Amino acid sequence: TVALIITGLGSIAYIQANLTTLLVEGVIGQSLRRRRMNKRIHALKGHVVVAGAGSTGKHVLEELIKTKTPFVVIDRSQDLLDRLSQDLMNGEMLYVLGDATDDHALIAAGVEHARGVIAALTYDKDNLFVTLSARSINPRARIISKVVETEAEKKLIKAGATGVVNPTMIGGQRLASELIRPEVNEFLDQMLRDRERTLRLEEVLIPVGSSLVGQALKDTPIRQKTRLLVLAIRGNDRSFAYNPDPGIVLEAGSTLIVMGETDGIVKLRELVGAQAEISGTGKPMHTS
Repeated sequence: TVALIITGLGSIAYIQANLTTLLVEGVIGQSLRRRRMNKRIHALKGHVVVAGAGSTGKHVLEELIKTKTPFVVIDRSQDLLDRLSQDLMNGEMLYVLGDATDDHALIAAGVEHARGVIAALTYDKDNLFVTLSARSINPRARIISKVVETEAEKKLIKAGATGVVNPTMIGGQRLASELIRPEVNEFLDQMLRDRERTLRLEEVLIPVGSSLVGQALKDTPIRQKTRLLVLAIRGNDRSFAYNPDPGIVLEAGSTLIVMGETDGIVKLRELVGAQAEISGTGKPMHTS
């Protein structure tokens, strides 16, 4: 009888302990994690909101992570978000569970304070809704949308998209490029897939008041401090100066097109005095 009593009490205590653990780590733990994540999202400014974490959105997230760009992703699948969070960022990815076409989900992702929005949903009509909503909430954001049907490009631009990307067209051009210029494609692939170094082509705006304004390119410490290669400079007249002359004088509002490691790009943005801002007020752009 004593043995049965002890065994019974022990079994009940064991079951209660496990149930308590499941409750704390499950419901309560998830609630606490969700609350902490919301606080981190609300503190963000100048980040990127990604609508859709599917086959296209996943590659968007990978690139944002490699370039150290803060972002919040919106998707309707909790399992997908948890898996991507664990695989890409060891469980630290910021996300919103919900429908990206809903204004509430965009607001929860901090779209009003975002510098850019990427609409990477499956259907054009959904990307159109995201574009309309995001533009109405944040008129200054740069909005890039995926497009499947060519006829939808003009509608997305009218809805407020800064640029559209047609994956099918890009795929076709890449197929032809692989045949015509294989070495160039190999170079670009190696640059993007190098696991030891993250090499990228990047743009850096020279703001008003920067210490580089008025200096000749050859007199700036860009090469020594960042080890970046300046490929081109886009002036205020929107024209590009390719392979710029070392004597060219840098102006406020001009943009440096550079190639190098992401750490060097971060140093360059610190060197010019401010992070480059992405504005959605410029001329719409088609990316194919």
